Order: sequence, then structure tokens, then C-alpha cells
Amino acid sequence: MSRAYTTEEVRTMFLEHIAAIVHWWDRETRATTSREKLEGLAFSIMCALDGCSVGLPAFAIIPLPASEDKSYCIENDENWFPEITELSDVEKNDIGGGLHEVLHKYMDPHRT
Repeated sequence: MSRAYTTEEVRTMFLEHIAAIVHWWDRETRATTSREKLEGLAFSIMCALDGCSVGLPAFAIIPLPASEDKSYCIENDENWFPEITELSDVEKNDIGGGLHEVLHKYMDPHRT
């Protein structure tokens, strides 16, 4: 009888996928520099999170700040990450989706 995956099963599937793409990029010979391999790995991870990998759905990626972060930031005149207090906040603050499509914009080889 079919059923929903448990949280632990989903975590295992995701981590096994990450381990598999690390293994793949470690042995990829068309990528000749460490940077090419690292960018390829990052792209593959973004694809997994975006739901572009076989066998995995897209995943929500939301900030989960500590409860005291907001007051600390206000006291120090800094911006803070939004708090997730309702289910609708999850969708509103989800940064996932299309990450692999825009990752190249952040891949300046001179960034430190």
C-alpha cells in the first residue's frame, strides 16, 4: 500500500543524492579545474533543491532565525531575517525555485 515518505526517508534520499553528485563531480574529467568542479557541484545541488533531479521534488528553502535575532538586530540598527510564524510565511519567504538558473550570476571567479 502506498504512503507518504517519512521525514527521515526524505532526508536519507536527499543526502544520498548529494553524496552521489559529490562522487560524480569528483570523477568528472571534463571539468579540469577545482573551480569548474565546485561550480558544477553547486549547480547540481541547486538543481536538486529546485526539483530538477530525478526522484526528488523541489524543496522549500526558508530562513529560520533564532527567536532573539530580531531584537538583537533592532538594538544594533541592522536588518533581520523574517520570522516564520504561519504556514503562509513559508511560501512567502521561500527562496527556492530556479536557483540553478541564476547561480551563474553569482559565480565571479574574483569573488572572495
